[in-house]
Amino acid sequence: MSLLDSDLRRNDEGVGLDSAKFILMKKTEKIRYEIDPHNRLIYEKTGEESQASTFRTVLDGNFEIDSNNYVTYHVKKSQASDIPQQIKLKGRWSLNKDHNLVLTLDKWGNQIAGDKLIIEGELIDAKDNRLSFALTSKDSEENSHIYIVQLGGRWQADKHNKLSFNIEKENGLTDKITLFGAWEVNEQNEIAYTYEKSACGERSRTTRGKEQNLTKTITFKGYWDIAEKYRIIYVLNKEIKSEFDFRVSVGKPAERGLEYEIGIDAGRLSKIITLFGTWKISQDLGLLFEMPCEEGKVNRVILGAWGKLDKNFTLEMRLENRVGEDLGIDIKLSREILEGQGEAFIRALSSQKEVSIAAGIGFRW
Repeated sequence: MSLLDSDLRRNDEGVGLDSAKFILMKKTEKIRYEIDPHNRLIYEKTGEESQASTFRTVLDGNFEIDSNNYVTYHVKKSQASDIPQQIKLKGRWSLNKDHNLVLTLDKWGNQIAGDKLIIEGELIDAKDNRLSFALTSKDSEENSHIYIVQLGGRWQADKHNKLSFNIEKENGLTDKITLFGAWEVNEQNEIAYTYEKSACGERSRTTRGKEQNLTKTITFKGYWDIAEKYRIIYVLNKEIKSEFDFRVSVGKPAERGLEYEIGIDAGRLSKIITLFGTWKISQDLGLLFEMPCEEGKVNRVILGAWGKLDKNFTLEMRLENRVGEDLGIDIKLSREILEGQGEAFIRALSSQKEVSIAAGIGFRW
């Protein structure tokens, strides 16, 4: 027999009514959570039915995200003795338009499902399996504190070619954070993501009263793979499948590499991206597209091709991927690229015979 059943039974005898009401009140008591402008958690006790506030306080502390991407607020100072030192919260992660973290609470424990906690911060880094934010808070003595929180997961491109971070939690659950800003390919063939952030949580204003935002850039460290005719992949970590798999148009040769047109936001927008690089031929590996990376490094994409010399002694080649599929890309290369590649291959080209270069194997004719 439960304590409540016992009290109700005693109520039939005229005893225990106040105790039963007290237990019912405790059972329906919920905690409403909010976040103040200084990233401090607001703790409010409320009745589930009446929604009437019974207790409300601002807690000094900081947020911490564990390996399962669940968040705990560590309370440093509280005016109430019955508030725990660690408050665990569960919900779905997302990002708002100002690039602040948003936690939409689940139906769990005594938290109220659907409440949104907006944690103001600055997106400062993106690794293959981590997304890092810098948070600023103030304590009761108005001292400022800056600390870092990290979400774990892996990157993918969504169906609209936007950059999306998949946050993996226990029981196979996944939240997705989609980056709303623009991304480009820089001179080092890295994806650079740029977004606007309002200053100190509020848009700063010029002397004329106009809104002014700060511009932030995050660089993703990875390498490119020309996968198929309409697919190119930016690989961050192949082992955990953290990569951006983009749907694109057929590539076109450009003065400094290859150009692709990519659709953004369900095709409503499109842009041209360029993979910067140079062409080389290896008798053992095939056709190489060498792309500069950070710190003077070079990433090689090994391709196949077939073609011949034209009447102007220019090497005309049709590109293939690693498994011999046609990429739909025709390139013209100077004959000088053949230097040191072997007399037999050069004689075959000079006699106007068509030759084939297999990716990872080399010459065939």
